[in-house]
Amino acid sequence: MEWNGVDIANIESLNFEESFSLARYVAQQKSVSQENANKIIIKVLDIWDKIDDSTKELWIDLIESAGFYPYLLKLIESNSQLDTTSEIRSSYHSSNKLEDITFHKEQKILANLIAEERNLIVSAPTSFGKSLLIQEIISLNKYKNILIIQPTLALINETRINLKKFSDNYNIIVNTSQEMEDRNIFILTAERVLEYEGLPDIDYCILDEFYKLSSFRDDERSDVLNIALKKVLRNNPVFYFIGPNIDGIPEGFKERYNAIFFKTNYSLVNTDIVKVNLNYQTTGVRKQAIEKEKKLFELLYMQRHEQSIVYVSSPQRAYSLAIKYYNYLSENKLIKEGQHLPVSEWIQENLSENWRFNTLLKNYIGVHSGIIPKHLVHSMIEYFNDGKLDVLFCTSTIIEGVNTSAKNVFIFDNKKGPNTLDFFDFSNIKGRAGRMLQHYTGKVYIFNNIPQKEDIDLDIPYYDQKFINDEILVNLDRDEVHSPHIERYDKLHNYNEELLKIIKKNAVSVEGQKEIIRKIEHELKKNPKLIIWDNFPDRDQLNFVISLAWNHLLKPTETTRPMTIRKLPVTIRKHISNNLHTLIKEEKNYLQEKNPKWEAERVMDTAIENVFREKRHWISYKVPKWLNVVNNLQKAICKNKGLSRSGDYSFFASYLENEGVEERFSLLIDMGIPSSVINKINHLVPDNLKGQELIQFVKNLRKNNISSLMVYEINKIKQL
Repeated sequence: MEWNGVDIANIESLNFEESFSLARYVAQQKSVSQENANKIIIKVLDIWDKIDDSTKELWIDLIESAGFYPYLLKLIESNSQLDTTSEIRSSYHSSNKLEDITFHKEQKILANLIAEERNLIVSAPTSFGKSLLIQEIISLNKYKNILIIQPTLALINETRINLKKFSDNYNIIVNTSQEMEDRNIFILTAERVLEYEGLPDIDYCILDEFYKLSSFRDDERSDVLNIALKKVLRNNPVFYFIGPNIDGIPEGFKERYNAIFFKTNYSLVNTDIVKVNLNYQTTGVRKQAIEKEKKLFELLYMQRHEQSIVYVSSPQRAYSLAIKYYNYLSENKLIKEGQHLPVSEWIQENLSENWRFNTLLKNYIGVHSGIIPKHLVHSMIEYFNDGKLDVLFCTSTIIEGVNTSAKNVFIFDNKKGPNTLDFFDFSNIKGRAGRMLQHYTGKVYIFNNIPQKEDIDLDIPYYDQKFINDEILVNLDRDEVHSPHIERYDKLHNYNEELLKIIKKNAVSVEGQKEIIRKIEHELKKNPKLIIWDNFPDRDQLNFVISLAWNHLLKPTETTRPMTIRKLPVTIRKHISNNLHTLIKEEKNYLQEKNPKWEAERVMDTAIENVFREKRHWISYKVPKWLNVVNNLQKAICKNKGLSRSGDYSFFASYLENEGVEERFSLLIDMGIPSSVINKINHLVPDNLKGQELIQFVKNLRKNNISSLMVYEINKIKQL
C-alpha cells in the first residue's frame, strides 16, 4: 500500500496488510524524518486495540527504536509482549532513584548528563517531561543547596507540593522568613533571590521558563531575573535551565559556562491542528462575535467527554465566556447533574453566595486567571487535573509552567492582553494539548490565523549586552561591561557609594530611584514627617510615598488602567479598613448606583473582579514592592544625613502583601493557605512559633480543634 499523501491522523484501524505496510513505511521514514516516523508510531499507539494482533510485534520494535519506553512499559504491564532484550533496555531507561519512573529516550540522555553534572539549557515541548528531571536532580541527593527559580508565587507553591516527597532529606524554603538548615531546596522568585538575606552559595540552580531572561518578551521582571541569575551563577553552581520553543542562545554563552544547549522537538504526544471554519452568516462585529462564540460552545459540548482548555486574551474575557458557555448549556437543556466542590462553601462565606463562579464549578466549568486569589488558582488546576472540571477557561497564566494539559485546546483569541499573540506564545499554548501516558493525541482548535513562524533566538541581557537596561548594567562589575556601555556604566556609578548599593539591590529604575532620593532629601528639610513614619501611614504620608513610586518606578510599558495615581491611595486605605466580604459589598453598591441598568448578576461579578484585580496586582504585589524600594532609600538617606531615626515601612508593606495577617504567617499564605484560615487559627498558635515549627503546628490542627474550619480549608492545611 502507498502511504505518501495519506492523512494518517484520521486512520481508525489497521488490518494485517495495512499494518504491515505502514510498519515498513515507518522503518523507511526513520532515515528521512524521525519526527514524522514518531508521529505515525504515536498514532498507532492511539488505536492499538484496532490494529492486527499479528503485526504488533513489529510495532513494538518500532516503539522501542523511537525510545518511547514509558509507552513500552505500559504495553509490558498490559500483555507481557517484550522479549528479554527489550526488557533490559526498558530497565536501563528507568530512573535510578525515582520509583516507578521510566524515561523516554531523550529524557534518559538528559538524566545521564545530569548525573555527569553537566550544565544544561533545555528547549523542549511542554509534553517532554522537563520538570520530571528536576525530581531526578534532587533524588541524586548529592547537592547541599538547590535553588529553583520560578516566575510566579503561584508556581512556587505548585512546585513545593510536587517536591514534598523530598522533605525527609531537604528543608524546603519558599519564603524569605524561613531559616536554613544543612540541606535546603530554595523555591523562590527572582525578587526573593535578591531579598533573601544570607542566601548561601548554591550548588545546583534550576531556572524554569528561562526565556523570561529576554528583554524582548515584554516581561517587567526580566531585569530582576537577569540580576538574580548573575548573582547566583557567580559561584559556578551546576545548572539546568528549562523552557519551550527556543531556537538559539547568545553566542559564547555555552562556552562561558561550559554548558550544553539541548534543543529538541521530541514528543510522545501528537498534536492535531484543526482550523475552525467560521463561515459567518451575518455581518457586523457584534453579530459575528456571537456566531464565533456559538461555534466554540458547540465544539466544547461535542468534546464534553474529553477535557478542554479555552485560551482567551484577558481575565474578564475568560470569566464572561465561561458564563456564556454555561448559559448556552442551560438554554439548550444540556446541563448535567451538578457537583459540589469544597471551594464553593468557602466562596459563599468569604465572597458572596451570588457569585456565578460557584454556578460554573457546580457545572464542571473552571476559570484560571492571574487576578483570582492564589489558593483559588491552585484549586482550579487541582480540580481540573482530578477530572472534576470538564473545561477550563484561561488566560496566558496557563503558559507559565502550570502543570496541566488537556485532550483539547481551543485558541479562541489571537491576543495576549492588548498585544497580538506571537508564534512563541501560540506554540506554548498549543503545547498544552495532550499529555504523555494520558492522551496520545491532543487536538488544537484555532479560531484565527496561526501567527507567522519565527525563530526565537534568546537574548540574555546581562551576558550579551545587545540591549541592556541601566538596572542590569549597574549591577555588573566594570570588567564585565562591553565597551559600548562603559561610558554609561561610569556615569551610573558616579554617585554616592552607599546610596548606589541600595539602588543596585532594589533592582528597579536607576533614574527613578535617583529622582526619589532627590525628592526625599528635599522633603526632609521641609516636612520630615512625610518620610519618617512606621506602622500605618496617615493620609498625607501614604499619598506622598505612592506619588513618588507611581511617578518614578513604573515602567513605560506597564499598563495601569483602570487604576490612577489619585485612586490608588484611596484604594489602599479601603483595603486595609475592610475585609474581603465588605470590599465586595461596597464595590457592588458603587457599581449599582453608577450602572442602574445592569442586571444584579453582572454587578456582583464585576464587583468581585474589580476587588480581586486591585488586591492581586496592586495591594498584594505592586504597592508592597514599591514601599520596600522607597523604605530602603529613605533609611539610607536618613543614616547618611546623621538623623537620629528613619522611617520603617516594612510592617505596612508586609501587611498589604500578606492580606493583613501577621508577618510570620506570610509563609502559610505562600503555601496556599487562605488568610481566612489564619484568621481562624492565629489565636491558637503560640507567639514564638515560626518557620518549620509553625508549619508543623498548623499541619497537626484538625477539624475538632477549630469547628469553624471548612472542608476546603482543612484540605489546604493537608497540603502543607
